[in-house]
Amino acid sequence: MNKKNIYGFIALMLLVSHTSFSQTGTYPVQLDEVVLSLPFNQDQGKSVIKVEKINLNNINPILRSYISKSLSKLPGISLISTGPAIVKPSIRGLSGNRVIVYSQGVRLENQQWGDEHGIGISTSGINSIELIKGPAYVIYGSDAMGGVLYVEPEKYSSDFSIDYMGIYNSNYSGITNNIGLKGSSGNFSYILRGSMTDNQNFSSPDGEVENTWFKENDIQAGLMYTTENFSSDLRLSMNFSELGIPHMEEGHDDHDDHDDHDDHEGHEDHDDHEGHEDHYQELSHTILTWKNNFDLGNDHNLEVTLGRQVNDRKEFGGHSEEEGHDDHDDDHEGEEEGHDDHDDHGHGGSGAELDMELVTNSLDMSLTMPQSDNFNLIIGSNILAQENKNFGHEELIPDAEMNDFGLFGLGQITMENGAALIGVRYDSRSINSEMGSADFSNFNGSIGIKRDFDNSTFRFNLGSGFRAPSLIELFADGVHHATFRYEKGDANLEAETSFQTDISLEINDQDSSLAFDLFYNDISDYIYISPTNMNEDGYKVYNYMQQDATLYGGEVHYSKQTGIDWLSSYTSLEYIFGESGDGEALPFISPLTFNQIFNLDFSENYSLEIDFLAKTKQSRVSMFEEETDGYSVLNLSGSWMTSLLGNDLNIFWSIDNVFDKEYYDHLSRLKTAGIHEMGRNISVGLKYNF
Repeated sequence: MNKKNIYGFIALMLLVSHTSFSQTGTYPVQLDEVVLSLPFNQDQGKSVIKVEKINLNNINPILRSYISKSLSKLPGISLISTGPAIVKPSIRGLSGNRVIVYSQGVRLENQQWGDEHGIGISTSGINSIELIKGPAYVIYGSDAMGGVLYVEPEKYSSDFSIDYMGIYNSNYSGITNNIGLKGSSGNFSYILRGSMTDNQNFSSPDGEVENTWFKENDIQAGLMYTTENFSSDLRLSMNFSELGIPHMEEGHDDHDDHDDHDDHEGHEDHDDHEGHEDHYQELSHTILTWKNNFDLGNDHNLEVTLGRQVNDRKEFGGHSEEEGHDDHDDDHEGEEEGHDDHDDHGHGGSGAELDMELVTNSLDMSLTMPQSDNFNLIIGSNILAQENKNFGHEELIPDAEMNDFGLFGLGQITMENGAALIGVRYDSRSINSEMGSADFSNFNGSIGIKRDFDNSTFRFNLGSGFRAPSLIELFADGVHHATFRYEKGDANLEAETSFQTDISLEINDQDSSLAFDLFYNDISDYIYISPTNMNEDGYKVYNYMQQDATLYGGEVHYSKQTGIDWLSSYTSLEYIFGESGDGEALPFISPLTFNQIFNLDFSENYSLEIDFLAKTKQSRVSMFEEETDGYSVLNLSGSWMTSLLGNDLNIFWSIDNVFDKEYYDHLSRLKTAGIHEMGRNISVGLKYNF
């Protein structure tokens, strides 16, 4: 580690911060928004831990139509992608099981270690997304080492309403339809929403990219009962998706001569995604949650959330010729009826090479107990029981059971010009499988302070993190078809631990704002996957290994309302440096990133956004990564609000990659196969409230 780099970067950030600015409405992150991902029901401006929040109701519906477009609006987050439909969040260089996604008040458990499927959450029915950067271990437990994405579901309404939204995307002939209704009766409120998405193969500037189609059906329902001292919120979401897995052959170090992507003859009929002799997946995820809030009097509050999740993941295509599986063709001879369009989701005769069912039951409890006007205390517990079962021809990870138990306490002291936050937590995890057992436990804590000045706010947080190895890291021993490699775990892996320092400063003035965040993260026993020179079953062998690692960097973001009433701007700059204990670069580290956004609000009814994104060359790569050149892209979007038959009608559009730029994003898994990012995409849509 070069200490000069660290000190130089910190000095640069401090130098830049000496100019005074203030918060404006140019960006959909507002400091007066109530933070739900942290306790005490505070708004962002009063929180000791800095939380970025984006209200999806304030942005162009096209930009919120995919979770990736929504997340890209949050500073400090990058996206590991395999085409437009498969996206994983990376917070300050950490991803996978190091980032927790909370949905409907429970930790999302959908075999999130898989590289080749997305988060599994539809942006349909989401009100807002909050981002905690850095260890949120005290509140969320194991796996919250990198940070937390907190997804707030759609809010209930006292008025009855029906809304419809439709979007068309030109690049991949994608169609999305969404309809929902909400209302109330007496003490009850209800929500029902359904969404359907059907996307064909996307095209890069080189041409169509085979087997990148995507289908998703999503259903959400909610019922809430409210009295003066009690509320109960029952929610159900069911997400079903099918997606092709593009070829990921290696050996394209120079990204040259990829004319094979220009023409794809013989694949004209993609309407039902039939006839592909390629890999694909069927994923389903059901979440049932029951959140109860009890007002115990004297400002004491008890919250109890019960959750049940069922995740079913199938991978097809590995043995199409050897075992007679025709890769979701029409016939599927010798199998049960109903497989014509690979819509059978049962385990009996699906023909899946990998078929894993993950069932998770959880109980989360927290008790808020204010001790005085200046001291608030919360104690809580998290209990999770999980079972994994295999039904496919092959096994990547064994049948197993996992049990988590966590106990935490969090106290906040309010002072005249700020606040202090202290937290402690104990966690234990036990894993039992036919390949072995493992037990982990850890005790950690955090401390933070916020200080308010005349025109600025300073935050300083220290926190430790803990992450127990996952099933795949411990016991993997088989072909992971979707990543085209043979993976081997290590039952002797230790738990990861980390210690992170966060510094945040926001400086305000009348019409502009500058904020900068710095972090330094020291991780012991960092777990990573590394290629070998061996092959098994025709696939290259990858081993899970571990050693110490370090990450540091930060973000600068600046918003300004110009002298022109209808013109405002938002600028951000992000940098991450990551290396292992032996000085080698960590994988999937985003390069220096610059983003410039101009908002043109010509009137209350019409707006235009100009979005310019630039990334530098990433030449510091791990041994199984490829270097990528720098690039810049321009995106445009706009919306027009009008009325039809006395009801609101919103017409919106966007043009992504306006100049059809040919480039590789460093966090794209497709760059290994010489596949460029998506080319120009024109989207149009409308939303109508009945």
